[in-house]
Amino acid sequence: MIRLIQAFAAVIGLLGLAATDARADLTINLSDITLGANNTGTMDISATTSSGFTLSQFGLELAITSIGSPMTRLQFSSPQPDSALIYSNANYVFHGQSFNAANGDLPFWGTPTPGYAPVDIVGGDAVASIFGMPPGYVSIAGGSTVYLARVQFYVPQGTQLNQFQVSLVNGPNTYFEDQNGNPLPYTPGVPEPSSLTVVALSGFGGLLWWYRRGRKRRQPKNLPGS
Repeated sequence: MIRLIQAFAAVIGLLGLAATDARADLTINLSDITLGANNTGTMDISATTSSGFTLSQFGLELAITSIGSPMTRLQFSSPQPDSALIYSNANYVFHGQSFNAANGDLPFWGTPTPGYAPVDIVGGDAVASIFGMPPGYVSIAGGSTVYLARVQFYVPQGTQLNQFQVSLVNGPNTYFEDQNGNPLPYTPGVPEPSSLTVVALSGFGGLLWWYRRGRKRRQPKNLPGS
């Protein structure tokens, strides 16, 4: 059976603050999601800059909001896949210099909440030498796109998919700090057309689905594994 699902990207935040600070032109991008026959799917998060910036630590908070039927359900997988898959990515912003990886591959993501239907998740990492004197940081060259994280989603069996929002939450858990611990302003990428089609596989209700992207804006701190 083929279903049509509309997905919307949401940005929750005060974007005006980011536009007024010229210290960094940091754009955060959320990729499309592909949901396979096993009812799980992933989304990659990256950052793009044209002028470059320094980074000592960052945090992300994502939220899923149903805007259709009360039976609509899209959840964050719990637990998330092994975070070593993030830290070992050659394009990871702290590749080879991750605080989490240097401390036994601490999980990037904390446990999603609430437990009965996880629709909010918080994660983060820092450069391994953040507690050094002076604190460490990495430098990102202008014209670069760096990998920040991957998050996994799950659609419970028998759920009715309709409309939803996946957003990078504007709050204290979403932040980027430079080499001096100052918050870096950031802006969301320009969303593509919001409705997206998709589709179906199998008689057991497994479906292949794509989500069109969402983005964000915001600041301050919290490493789930620390």
